[in-house]
Amino acid sequence: MKSGDIRDDCAFGLTSLTKDRATPENLLGIARGHWEIENRNHHVRDTTYHENLSQVRTENGPHMMATLRGLAISIMRLTGVKNIAKAARNFAASAWVTLHQLGL
Repeated sequence: MKSGDIRDDCAFGLTSLTKDRATPENLLGIARGHWEIENRNHHVRDTTYHENLSQVRTENGPHMMATLRGLAISIMRLTGVKNIAKAARNFAASAWVTLHQLGL
């Protein structure tokens, strides 16, 4: 918290793991894995591509745009891009930069 105060939180969850496998470490790993997906995918899609503000709402449009955004992010990650937002701006500014990144 910004005030520097420390607080305890308690969360309850339901799992199909056996008692032996539902250790605090395993459960923490599952929770962190979820947030890793959120941070690596959904957060990037919303902050870089403003997906939550999209006006595309009819027929297959939303699904297609989400697929294209995901493809663009995947290509950038596979080609070694570390900063997706910066790369997206560079690619939008120059088709040559995009083609060079793809090795064309």
